[in-house]
Amino acid sequence: MAMFDIPDIRDLTYKIAIVFGIIIVIYGVLWLLVNLGVIPAIVAAVFPQIVMIIIGLFIIYAAVDRRNKYY
Repeated sequence: MAMFDIPDIRDLTYKIAIVFGIIIVIYGVLWLLVNLGVIPAIVAAVFPQIVMIIIGLFIIYAAVDRRNKYY
């Protein structure tokens, strides 16, 4: 078992890129909808907290996934 397994790091990098890409797209759509007046501004104000929850869940998922690979 290598300490730095390159495919594992590459896989994690792709997952991180996907999560941040999804967050950017969702934030862009929310910003557009607030500017158009379709949704209230409070939804966009709560979005950073939702993002923090998503990032936390992703970190937990990545940790559990890596643990399951080696045990």
